[in-house]
Amino acid sequence: MMVKVENLKKNFSAKRVLNGISFEVKKGEIFSLIGPNGAGKTTTLRCVYGSLKPTGGKIEIFDEPFNEKLKEKIAVMNENRRVFRRFTGGDYVKIWSLLYPQWNDEIFSNFAIHYKFDLSQRVETYSIGMKTIFYIALTFASGADLLILDEPTQHLDPLIRAEVLRIISDYANEERKTILISSHEIYELEEISTSFGIIKEGKIIYQDNVDDAKASHRLISQNEKVSQSEIVGFVGNEILVKTNKDIGRYPTFKEIVIGYLGGKEEFTPFK
Repeated sequence: MMVKVENLKKNFSAKRVLNGISFEVKKGEIFSLIGPNGAGKTTTLRCVYGSLKPTGGKIEIFDEPFNEKLKEKIAVMNENRRVFRRFTGGDYVKIWSLLYPQWNDEIFSNFAIHYKFDLSQRVETYSIGMKTIFYIALTFASGADLLILDEPTQHLDPLIRAEVLRIISDYANEERKTILISSHEIYELEEISTSFGIIKEGKIIYQDNVDDAKASHRLISQNEKVSQSEIVGFVGNEILVKTNKDIGRYPTFKEIVIGYLGGKEEFTPFK
């Protein structure tokens, strides 16, 4: 198992942010951690790669507890895209190539040429979109076995978003690398994910691989009768149910996520 998280808890002072997170990521998977802003996605990732110390629970990477020796096998792209002041693109390349024994200069050069990086320019002066692409290039060129990407398409225009999604999928499939993604962009994740976990209010409320999730759910009209235990939640005027019965229609990935996040309570501002 590449990543195994069991009953992960994290408090900030008296506030609990993660309340028993559990999920597993297998080798070669693109695992997407999906949820709204504030659900605990970034905090979970930071605990996984050692930036935060958990309050409780257990995390294993490559079948062992996180330790400093594992860092050369893990490459991380943070959500905030923070950079060192006065460091040029070339400075970053030198640092990353020293940190990662499997650094692939050809992969980075391909990114640099395609996206026209100015490696003599200070990275702090790059646009936010260019910083994102630059960090993606560093992460994929690292040669690490586990890539952790927090909102990897944020601030990118539609054309580049599509390119990045294709690159993520190709890299996992061709290089047999494992990728853990955090995002709230449901449409994009359906294109590339092999498995996923839905996080809400600091807990994983559903985990599965994409194909099995679609096969084990149906969308039915509100007039159809099903047991209460089968109901997941409302999706527009339909009800998402977890069942193997041949009823209704198969949902899309987005509809499954919306059903779980929305739950069984319909919202109306008119009552």
